[in-house]
Amino acid sequence: MRLYLLLIALFASFTVKAHYPVSSPDVPVSAVLGGPGFTLNPNPVNGTVFFVNLEFTEAEYPDTKIIITNVLGQVVYTAPVRKTEFAVGKVRIDLGEARLDKGVYFVQVSSGEFTKTQKLAVR
Repeated sequence: MRLYLLLIALFASFTVKAHYPVSSPDVPVSAVLGGPGFTLNPNPVNGTVFFVNLEFTEAEYPDTKIIITNVLGQVVYTAPVRKTEFAVGKVRIDLGEARLDKGVYFVQVSSGEFTKTQKLAVR
């Protein structure tokens, strides 16, 4: 009987959907989801550059930096996000300047206690 109840509780925990607070127009999406949101374009990277598209403003996360690590967790590139990059909403990263060879990396956008991470493939 205990096993039966445990299985029901376990199943219920997987089927319950997470509810996020509803955002109003004056509340940024990044604040609702808890951190600096971003996308990578293109991903996978076939050329010599890629972009980190920022989904937040400098006012929300003023001391933002981009950190790229390899699959071993070693930091291979770090750069602060500049005012001009905040203004256009994206950061251009040159693979040669960042010294990224073909492989898999993890791109972190970090500001204070908030960090978001996405996987990047370089071909």
